[in-house]
Amino acid sequence: MGGRLSGLGNALYDSKRREFLGRDGAQWGKLGVFYFFFYIGLAGFFCAMLAVFMALTPRDHPYYTSHDSRMKTRSNPLSPGLGFRPQPDVERNLIELKKNGYDNETKRYVESLNKYLQVYYWKQSPKGQHTRYSPQQQSPAESEFNIANPGECTNASLYGYSTGRPCVLVKMNKIIDYVPEPLGRDYDPKDFPARCSRQDNAITIGCQGEYPADVDNVGDIRYISETTQNDNCGSINLNRFPYTGKSDRKDVYQAPYLWIQFLNPKPNVLINVICRAYAQNIDFDKKTGRGLTRFQIFVHNK
Repeated sequence: MGGRLSGLGNALYDSKRREFLGRDGAQWGKLGVFYFFFYIGLAGFFCAMLAVFMALTPRDHPYYTSHDSRMKTRSNPLSPGLGFRPQPDVERNLIELKKNGYDNETKRYVESLNKYLQVYYWKQSPKGQHTRYSPQQQSPAESEFNIANPGECTNASLYGYSTGRPCVLVKMNKIIDYVPEPLGRDYDPKDFPARCSRQDNAITIGCQGEYPADVDNVGDIRYISETTQNDNCGSINLNRFPYTGKSDRKDVYQAPYLWIQFLNPKPNVLINVICRAYAQNIDFDKKTGRGLTRFQIFVHNK
């Protein structure tokens, strides 16, 4: 046992040759200098490759966009989806409110709408005041988005959630360099609601009950678009496209949206709602959720 410990000690440090782990001081010094410059060179090479990568990569948008990106595949055409607010919980699509009244549960939906509009349409100034983004270019797509007459769909009216007439914000998801095309005059009437009218300078947004029972329970719907109000369908003007990415790493683009107000949904009944965008190059697929958004409404009458 003593011989083994002695051999281990000599392997660690040989007092006769003055070597530690088989190397003397000069050898350890040479090895340290070698690895010092080796790792310095390795770090420099990494930094150089990173600088080349950053120089070749656009600052405000991905390198591959639109039809060149992975968003388009052989089986899935390039097509945006729709989104909605309020959505306090991203894992739930239920909007629950009282027909007459305002409580903490309803307050969550109002705060969700306020937060979305604040994040996407307002900029916090250093002094704590809210100021609009100033577009660096004067193109309509980058100009300030504002709905002229929102009706009850304002914070002052609690977006209709205190009167059982909820407003839901519906927006189109952003895709860089994507421009939707309105339906041609030879569109298939089966794929377009008879209540809506085709427009050459806008895409149509329509909402309805997803199932036959929901169609009866959803009641009247009002669409509040950028410049118009309509009880049949809504619209988003084409001059709001395309989204070209950030400008100097700042979100100057204000994504267009419209308000969907449910005027008299049937109380005490769960209503499934589906909203769809109608355009020539928007693929509609209920199974994958392309070109649409879904949510549920439940109005308590107590």
